[in-house]
Amino acid sequence: MKPLCGLLLLLLPMLATAASFDCSKAASATEQAICRQPALSALDEQVAAAYRQHNQQGLLQDNQRQWLAGPRAECKADASCLQNVYQQRLAQLQRAQLIHQHIDNATPAYRFDIALLDWGEQDWAAAGPAIINIIDQRSQRRIQQLRLDNVYMAHGDDGKPLVNTARLYDVQGVINVADFDFDGHADFAVQNGNDGPYGGPTYSVYLYDTTSKQFVLNDELSTLTGETLGLFQVDAKRKRLRTLAKSGCCYHETTDYQFDAHHRLQAVERLIEDAQDPAGKQVRVTRETLVNGHWKRSTRRYALDAYYHQ
Repeated sequence: MKPLCGLLLLLLPMLATAASFDCSKAASATEQAICRQPALSALDEQVAAAYRQHNQQGLLQDNQRQWLAGPRAECKADASCLQNVYQQRLAQLQRAQLIHQHIDNATPAYRFDIALLDWGEQDWAAAGPAIINIIDQRSQRRIQQLRLDNVYMAHGDDGKPLVNTARLYDVQGVINVADFDFDGHADFAVQNGNDGPYGGPTYSVYLYDTTSKQFVLNDELSTLTGETLGLFQVDAKRKRLRTLAKSGCCYHETTDYQFDAHHRLQAVERLIEDAQDPAGKQVRVTRETLVNGHWKRSTRRYALDAYYHQ
């Protein structure tokens, strides 16, 4: 027994470091299960190595934390489940490619240097966690760095990233620059996915803050892109933002927004076109306008063919 005990004591340090973490300090049921299974320990090491390879400038740090707290943790101590999620994660990391893209045609003022880890899931677009460095075109100095969980970068026929395009029901630009809040300073939106209604594009919208001289994420405008059909339209002349929404083929809403005196976004006008007539002959058109804090509403019915051929 003594030789066997001695051998086990010699093996303990090896077992404690079999995974990418110290098994002697494994606290969760998941970590303990990984340490008990040599195959899982080996997978854990492989995933950790692939993660380190791609985690330049902390590019993958948040994404890896989400995976650890999500798919891996959900398996608990189920060895079969852990093997599956580890194999999927390893395949994802091995397929990923780091892309460096310099976008200098979105606005004369800034260049956007993007380092994006593309998961390789689409031929016409790159998508994955990204770091965006905003460069002042005049001084060539970096003025700000952004880290996003996901950036969606579609390419045009020339292979270059699309910018400053937000056509309805079409592929949109990774960077769209305009003065969204009409304060005389350029703002921009970064496409972060296609999770909006009907699989439409969604954006992280940044407004320029004159006090900090930095771009600040605006939750209100970002959320708006996730609730309507892509990026809002900018009406610089009327100082309005316009969104489009729909339900099925026959119900559409067009809403105009303005910024109030406190710089809060407020709906001020809405056009509702409801062609859900069972007989298919009429469209009910409602126009709503905000006047002195109260909505005024008028509704008319039109012959369907005549209305849509105006």
